[in-house]
Amino acid sequence: MQIDALKTTEPADHLSWGLIELQVTHLERSVAFWTDAIGIRVRSQDSEKAELGTSDRTLVTLHAGATSSVSPRYRGMYHIAIGVPDQNELSRILARFISKGIGVAPTDHLASKSLYISDPDGLEIEIVLETPERFDRFGDMSRGIVMYSSDGQPHSGREALDVRAELVHAEGADLEALLSDGAIVAHMHFKVGDLEPAVEWFEGIGFTRNLLLPNWGFGDLSAGPSLRHRLAMNVWQSKGSPAAPKGMARLLRYKLHVHSASIIDNALGFAPAGDGLVATDPAGVEVTLVPAFVDA
Repeated sequence: MQIDALKTTEPADHLSWGLIELQVTHLERSVAFWTDAIGIRVRSQDSEKAELGTSDRTLVTLHAGATSSVSPRYRGMYHIAIGVPDQNELSRILARFISKGIGVAPTDHLASKSLYISDPDGLEIEIVLETPERFDRFGDMSRGIVMYSSDGQPHSGREALDVRAELVHAEGADLEALLSDGAIVAHMHFKVGDLEPAVEWFEGIGFTRNLLLPNWGFGDLSAGPSLRHRLAMNVWQSKGSPAAPKGMARLLRYKLHVHSASIIDNALGFAPAGDGLVATDPAGVEVTLVPAFVDA
């Protein structure tokens, strides 16, 4: 079985994101948006679905079948984050968004730089460059997120990026080039109905708690020894809410590649199915744990 190596020099994560499957209202329109806005490659397409990704892997499958756009009051996906390998690629995509008149929110999370856009159905997409070298530690989190940079300066983690400075790295770039082959699904952010049980559930399948901020309705988890952001969840609009209805544009299902045999051995509430173990997560979405380790 092919193992998707995490692109980091830090200790390997126990889990990494596999295929993400989304349901949309108008397949052709959504494919056109993903390809025109981001430059993602269409790997295959028919009347019911389209597989999108890089030259060697599918990152996202879009399915036809939704009858309504996103409504924020349901559990499900908050956003999907596509990770890019370097500053030049992030800046090139930012320049691409601007050149095409695509609404974008460039945000500085300190440990990462992010570009937020929404597809025609209101499904949110984040393009992210991880910058752990800029982050030192968390501060007093009693009133929200406080982060300290490597030079000791406090940050909110939600500041606007300096667009002018970012675009310097895109000078002379081919804005129409396809998305880098180094792109991966870096993390997912979910809307859940009850924060603490959701964090505990994901810890039970191998994620590691970085932050739990009940007063702010937010949790952040890594997937291994580092503090790298791999999963977030919030209850900002979904507290006590049902899962997204079947006819809505939404996250249908996703796979997690498991790089530790102990996670498979200890997975509770999962049933064998296809190439892995299947359950429904706290966001109301089907998740499959797929073994991606080499037996000793």
